[in-house]
Amino acid sequence: MKAKTNYFSTLLALALLTVSCNNKNEGEEKPQAVKVSVQKIQKVDKIQELNYSATIEADNTAQVSFAAAGTVNNVAVNEGQTVKNGQLLATIDATTYSNALQIANLSYEQSADTYKRLNELYVKGSLPEKDYIDIKTKLAQSAANKRISAKQIADTRLYAPMSGIITHRFIERGSTAAPGIPAFSIIKTDMVYAKITVPESEVGILKHGMTANVFIPTLNDSIKGKISIINPQADDRSKTFTIKIKIDNGSQKLLPGMLAYVKVNPMKTEKVIVIPATAVIRDADDITYVYVTNNNKTVVRKRITVGSITGMQEIVIKEGLSENDIIVTAGQSRLKDGAQVSF
Repeated sequence: MKAKTNYFSTLLALALLTVSCNNKNEGEEKPQAVKVSVQKIQKVDKIQELNYSATIEADNTAQVSFAAAGTVNNVAVNEGQTVKNGQLLATIDATTYSNALQIANLSYEQSADTYKRLNELYVKGSLPEKDYIDIKTKLAQSAANKRISAKQIADTRLYAPMSGIITHRFIERGSTAAPGIPAFSIIKTDMVYAKITVPESEVGILKHGMTANVFIPTLNDSIKGKISIINPQADDRSKTFTIKIKIDNGSQKLLPGMLAYVKVNPMKTEKVIVIPATAVIRDADDITYVYVTNNNKTVVRKRITVGSITGMQEIVIKEGLSENDIIVTAGQSRLKDGAQVSF
């Protein structure tokens, strides 16, 4: 009897377990599809716009040095000072050169007096031609020494070879100056260049004389310039080409070394993929992506490379999408790879 009771107890437990499992399965619901908005991608015509980072460069930089050696006895300008072409920058002690000039003057006067007397004898035929040639040569040498000494005195005064700004002063009063050793560095900034590097795929589009818009973040200002220099030789390592945009800088507000952004519109159109900015998601690693759906209404996260933003709050896509792809434009914050969607 006891065995029979245990048998029925076991059957009852199994029945209750089966009912419990059935009730649990009936309570589970299939994941609901996420409601989203989608858009089919079509390529559109876009006026080509080329954008580059740039650095402002001076029109000219000059290292200025004395043409004569000596001790500096006067420095007339400081770093950061604006100077004019021909302005006095510094002088060196001219005492030695002044003494040399006095000696050269005396030597010349003596040679000139001797030449005058002997020339009269030569004309009369009373002086051998060899002696006449010797005194004539001596006169020429003394005249040359006089000119050299006079130039050395002039070289003790250093003048600015161009208008610009003193960027470095390498001498002080009492220091020694010598030919070839820089005394000052001057930059010419009444006209400057915005230097950009351009990939091989774009260098053929840019032409001399094209107008460029140069934006200076530091000044929060944009200035027009023209392409004036296109280097035909690519950099060996980066395979990019250097291009310079000439900018009038009469206001002197553009300084060498400033960062800038250059925009060039070559007035050409190109077929591009443009999607709403709301469709683009940027994660914590600064990676941009979108969700693409298919005929089964499931989505796949797809990484993209973005370009410029248009005036219609749309983004140009450089890589990652193809024409006729269907992307999610709204509701993607609730999505993950493989999610079901409805639209």
